[in-house]
Amino acid sequence: MNYPQLNIYVKKIEENAAKLKEKLEAKNIKLTSVVKGLAGDTNVFKAYQQAGIGSIADSRIENIIKFREAGYQGEALMLRIPMPSEISEIVHYTDVSLVTELKTAELISKEAQRVDKKMDLVVMVDIGDRREGVLAADLADLALKIEEMPNVIMKGIGTNLGCFAGIIPDENNTKKLINIKKELETKLGRSLEILSAGNTAALRLLENDYLAAEISNLRVGEAVLLGTDIINESLIEGFNHYNFHLKAEIIELKEKPSNPEGEMAFGGQGRGQIIADKGLRQRAILAVGKQDIDYHGLYPELEGVEVLGCSSDHLITDVTEAAGKLEVGDILNFKINYSAMLRAMTSQYVTKNYIE
Repeated sequence: MNYPQLNIYVKKIEENAAKLKEKLEAKNIKLTSVVKGLAGDTNVFKAYQQAGIGSIADSRIENIIKFREAGYQGEALMLRIPMPSEISEIVHYTDVSLVTELKTAELISKEAQRVDKKMDLVVMVDIGDRREGVLAADLADLALKIEEMPNVIMKGIGTNLGCFAGIIPDENNTKKLINIKKELETKLGRSLEILSAGNTAALRLLENDYLAAEISNLRVGEAVLLGTDIINESLIEGFNHYNFHLKAEIIELKEKPSNPEGEMAFGGQGRGQIIADKGLRQRAILAVGKQDIDYHGLYPELEGVEVLGCSSDHLITDVTEAAGKLEVGDILNFKINYSAMLRAMTSQYVTKNYIE
């Protein structure tokens, strides 16, 4: 068996996808499953196909191409704002693109016209998180210009919260987005089909009937893959949780002083870990590192194991209080969050083990 290894519970992911799709359809909301966490893995993608997911979103056109080549014929949305250099592939392989730049919309229009295809556009609006999006004051100007472009249709507007500054989707900023859409519809003289909210954290807004009635599309990834909501720090009730488990092998097991010795780099800040002096401690080094995981997102399954930090190829743990005797060659298991999962799925050094 090759380690590090990622156990992926494919059937549980399928169940989450089907459950979320049903939940949103009951509120007349279209689910767009964000599948960028799969890193183009077609084995896991089968879970979405089995669940009847007909709309997906990915930030990397390479992944969408893989899913198309694997037989996916549903709607594909380009999640990240397109690079001008990838416009031809985006027009060829996707149906919808998020946009914020006039130049990008013009390039999409030109390419769509060249290949005689209609492309849907959703303009992203920044309502506070300060990642992608036009400001509300600039939205109408961009929208009116898109209206004049051939072979593209402005289907609506969307936003993203939580991913950069950590702004939580709430009733206030969602109502703000709704009002922005209504004002834009007045200026355009027509209704917009899509009001798209982003990420798992927005699911909690659906308990408000008014918000649920106005939101027509949700772009969700984490809820399906992990059954968790990292922004609101919660498990989603009724869903399968932590459907990816990391297994890593101990390559060194020694008792060492917990306090580093010598002059510390970066003005005494070292590598940023908070290192408490606890005297001699039993430390286990595991053969997995920052190339493979985000160590902040590891939750040891063995009681008493503490994750201390990570370098590119080594995970440092304190196992002094671990239940049972450990040896070099033993395997430690970890539940993982979305960030750790994303990196593990991307790493070619992590063996993927698919469990039905």
